[in-house]
Amino acid sequence: MKKLLILLLIITIFSACNDKVVKLSSKLEEIELAGDLSQSEIEASSLAWYNENLIILPQFPHKWDSQYDGAVYFIPKEKIENYISGKDKNAIIAEKIHFSAKGLDKIGKSNGSGYEAITFVNDTVYVSIESINSNSPSSYIVMGKIDFDKKILVLDTNYMFEIKSQTRIHNMGEETITSSKNSIYAIHEANGFNVNKSPFCTKLHKNLNSVEKIIMPQVDFRITDATKIDSLGIFYVINYYYPGEAKKLKPNITDKKKAIEQILELQLIGNKIVKTDKNPLIISNQVDENGHNWEGIVKFNSGFLLISDMFPKTILAYYK
Repeated sequence: MKKLLILLLIITIFSACNDKVVKLSSKLEEIELAGDLSQSEIEASSLAWYNENLIILPQFPHKWDSQYDGAVYFIPKEKIENYISGKDKNAIIAEKIHFSAKGLDKIGKSNGSGYEAITFVNDTVYVSIESINSNSPSSYIVMGKIDFDKKILVLDTNYMFEIKSQTRIHNMGEETITSSKNSIYAIHEANGFNVNKSPFCTKLHKNLNSVEKIIMPQVDFRITDATKIDSLGIFYVINYYYPGEAKKLKPNITDKKKAIEQILELQLIGNKIVKTDKNPLIISNQVDENGHNWEGIVKFNSGFLLISDMFPKTILAYYK
């Protein structure tokens, strides 16, 4: 009996550790996930739309499929709409897309590295891979193709562009990529005045064969992902402050002990990006000291879909 009680206690503790109760802002509706995406270890790092499918990029795709070089995931938009409308409240299981990344092991699998962002232009895919060599971070923008019928995404090292970190802050690279027409825009993670006096966005032609610096606005805290740029040049970014990075990012705020989670509206105008007059959309619940590390964002109906990495757990949520 004693052994049975000990076993039950261990199971209870294990279950509690793997079923974190996370309080979210009333503006957010959590979408319950099952399967691989329900695990914190998935470390979701970006979201993007491919046609009517939500693509979820893990930071380390190679950990999630022994076939090819790993996997990315997708959820049909209809499933998300059915969940939010109440038509089907069953936990959503994302499906796999096989991932081929030959020649990228030294970048994508090395210590301190990872896949940080993804965007699409028709059937062409672009990813940003952060890599740290001798404590000097670089990001590699790599192009590839997706064959959705065969459920495979193939990256091509013949189309790869390296961007050296403009701040040289450890683990701070081009965390965000987005696209408009025939151009790809890579946005640095740290753009605050105290760490980056002249921030810029790297504009690349869709074939990655030309480059241009686009002026960025001073934005405190980290920029972790962006929606696609619309016909008016409008797009939205996640702007997250984690108190543990106060010394690293030196933000101009009074209370450095409280997390800040918000969505900023930016606009591409000619050769510069500006903050619009729209106030930030606050997504924090104002309770959790360290907040939620939101790493992915896409437009969805009149709101947004957001996804967090493993802190505090993997959360897919609808911002209404």
